[in-house]
Amino acid sequence: MKVLIAEDELLERKAMRKFLENNFSEIEIIDEATNGREAIELARLNPPDIIFMDIKMPGINGLEAIEEVQNFSPSSKFILVSAYDSFDFAKQAMNHGVKEYILKPGKKEEIVKSILRVKKEIDYEVQQQIEKRNLIEESFITKLMHQPLDKEAYSILKEYFPSFKSGYFLVIQLTHPADIEPIRERLTKHLEHPFIVDSTDGRVACCILANSELNKSDILMQVRKIQLEFGTYCYIGIGTPYSVLGNFPKSYHEALTAAYQLTKKNNRKYGFLEENEDKDTIPDVIVQLLAEVEKGNEHESLQIYKDKRDFFTIDDHEDIYFNVKRMMEEQNIAFPENTISELDSDIEWQQFIILCCVKFQEHYRSKKLMEKVKEYIDEHYRQGITLEEMAAHVGLSPNYFSNVFKKEFGNTFVEFITGRRMNEAKHLIMENQYSLKEISYMVGYNDPNYFSRVFKRSYQMSPKKFQQQIFKK
Repeated sequence: MKVLIAEDELLERKAMRKFLENNFSEIEIIDEATNGREAIELARLNPPDIIFMDIKMPGINGLEAIEEVQNFSPSSKFILVSAYDSFDFAKQAMNHGVKEYILKPGKKEEIVKSILRVKKEIDYEVQQQIEKRNLIEESFITKLMHQPLDKEAYSILKEYFPSFKSGYFLVIQLTHPADIEPIRERLTKHLEHPFIVDSTDGRVACCILANSELNKSDILMQVRKIQLEFGTYCYIGIGTPYSVLGNFPKSYHEALTAAYQLTKKNNRKYGFLEENEDKDTIPDVIVQLLAEVEKGNEHESLQIYKDKRDFFTIDDHEDIYFNVKRMMEEQNIAFPENTISELDSDIEWQQFIILCCVKFQEHYRSKKLMEKVKEYIDEHYRQGITLEEMAAHVGLSPNYFSNVFKKEFGNTFVEFITGRRMNEAKHLIMENQYSLKEISYMVGYNDPNYFSRVFKRSYQMSPKKFQQQIFKK
């Protein structure tokens, strides 16, 4: 833990430093400040985990310094040190979220207990951040595997991978399912750039997000080491590296197809997609069949299959299966649970084709329905429509409507409505034609105080502060 000591008394400062260094091996004293202003500047240069802050110091006092440091380093914790046993000081400290208050001269046991309590709080927050990041990364890699990417994917990239320059996907085919943590540890040995992994049914998707431009020869060298790490029965398909996030689903599908090619040929263990086996070289009849399935044309798809089924080889069937799977994944449609090995008769293949066509039909109906929903929301969002009312309007059960809506827009119905209102409120504030109270009513909030709280939750500042920042000279 990095610690800053802010104390104007030299002897007190040095005594505290010596005590901390002698009793806590995991503590590093990064600096000492002789007044509040100096504490602020030092904390700005190197944000500490803990600041021992004297209250009474020349110039800016400890409480004022805490308030300013919290603006740019909200995760820093404070232990107040004071010679004054004042309830007023303690109350002000609590208002700033400070829980530790030591009276001079501080007893060793009291200092130790304060540090241990703050350390426990820091450890808990770190664990929360790790869990939050894991959830965000899990959501992020799922988004990157499917077209089209939503706005949230770009927001995650900006916040969590700000140095991103280029990246690509690996698809690692294993003989047996494996736990994600051991896989992550083994990949860490050989990947020098940040990456995210996702594992399902013996197949691992790994998305690499590099802070430099990548070339294929370097990627091949790294992937060779990874393949050797996982062993003989591991195949690794590599997607093309791209510098534009919108191309990542393409990289994933290239890696997926490459992995399939490798397992099919069994003469190489890793590599990029072989272009001569891409979908452009698939026989015309299969291209026609795939086109009809993608349109959801059940009758036409079945007719093509029945007319040509005697001519389809095992490889042709595999091409149909994996290309239908690719098309459905690209549109974020749930693929049927059948594995290719389960489709061992004409009847089963026909049922599979029918089911895929039905799923495409449902997808297009849902999209058309959601377009109507969006139009209705745009016209009525100020009127306080509920999920139940909206579901009834389009003739669906609330539960089913909620699931379809979340799948289409990436947000719950309430989150979407709130976002629409907040976006409108922001534009109205920027136009500077109405009071904040009027804007509150205009976007559907009858309680201006509640409107202010929702706005602050959305933009991390109150409407008034947002207005001041927009129009300050």
